[in-house]
Amino acid sequence: MPRLNRNDIDRKTNKPNPNSTEGLTPDLVLNRALQTRRDDDVVKTKQRTIYDIDYAIKWYIENEIQPQITANKQLLSVPVIYANGEKWDNVRRLGYLRDEKGMLQSPIIMLKRNSVAEKDEQRSLDVNRPNSENYIVSRPKYNSRNRYEDVLFPIPKYEPKQSEEYYIVDIPKYVTVEYDMMIWCDFTAQLNELVDQILPYGRFSWGNEGNKFPTAIGSISFETVNTVGEDRLVRATIPLTVHGTLLSEQEVRISTIKKMYSVKKLVFEMTVDVDNNIFETTQVPIKLLQMQSVISSGGIVSVSSGGTVTNINASTMNYLTNLTERIATYSNTTTVTIAAFAAVNPVTTTVASKNEFDIFINGQYVDKVVYTWTPSDIASQTIIFDTGILGYIIDANDVIVVKGRWA
Repeated sequence: MPRLNRNDIDRKTNKPNPNSTEGLTPDLVLNRALQTRRDDDVVKTKQRTIYDIDYAIKWYIENEIQPQITANKQLLSVPVIYANGEKWDNVRRLGYLRDEKGMLQSPIIMLKRNSVAEKDEQRSLDVNRPNSENYIVSRPKYNSRNRYEDVLFPIPKYEPKQSEEYYIVDIPKYVTVEYDMMIWCDFTAQLNELVDQILPYGRFSWGNEGNKFPTAIGSISFETVNTVGEDRLVRATIPLTVHGTLLSEQEVRISTIKKMYSVKKLVFEMTVDVDNNIFETTQVPIKLLQMQSVISSGGIVSVSSGGTVTNINASTMNYLTNLTERIATYSNTTTVTIAAFAAVNPVTTTVASKNEFDIFINGQYVDKVVYTWTPSDIASQTIIFDTGILGYIIDANDVIVVKGRWA
């Protein structure tokens, strides 16, 4: 299998050296952009081993179930031990357990792990190389790149952050662990008492703190142990099926947790096709209005019209949609004036044209061929009407409204 080529790479062409190829496919090029230093944070690399599962099950029995028996009208706590090699050898040969002085240990609970197998319904892919996109993303609330500025009173300021800090954790292995929990007692009544205490915890999540695993109790078997010259012992074997997860600090010599930073800016680029020039009318296309939320959040929309492409950003969108009204002042029967300036187009850097305004006389729209007007951004506006085409003269009582892109 080819490995990440860290040394023999031509940095100008980013091409590996074919002499160092170990497999039939080219070497994987090491992406330095995905490497972030970890010596400046305090986040520990979490791991979950088989020992953690063993300890969690044993801790749950001791601290949550707390098995007890009644002996001489007193409650006695039953000790829980784990079956190491020497202890299990004695149990396998003799059927019971003795301490260092040769005394029978009863009552006692012993845990023995039988097998560990990967779960069939959550089995990983049968490939030699792990999937780089298969991970869990966690985002801490604190970001060292965007610290609180006030040291004495650390109140966060609601300002846009440049980037977010993330920790990437690999998907753990889902395994099924089989245990045998063996219980020894002197009397059957004591054994029944312990079994009654353990059975209600079937299908519960056994463990401590962050290590909790669904545990199922199987069929319980009972037997009697007769020892020569000793009292009779009764034993019960309770099979436990634990569904756990395993994750080591490193897999295939790569750390299972990585730190990354999000992109500082996300730009959306979309294209809208329109029939007419958007700067030659007061009507804004509906397709462009539907993209207004994208533009206001920092995105850019491209408008295509007659082979010409115009990029619409937030300022341009504000110029197109900001249509205001001005009232004209009567001068004579053919002329009116407006004490206002026309807006400047942010794309063409020219003054808004005559087509970007609509004139209404007493609420009635007037066609643009009826009047002559060149909008200005430095002087008041003078509009001259052709009364021959209009069909009537301008009166001092007429209300003339000019709606369009004013400064």
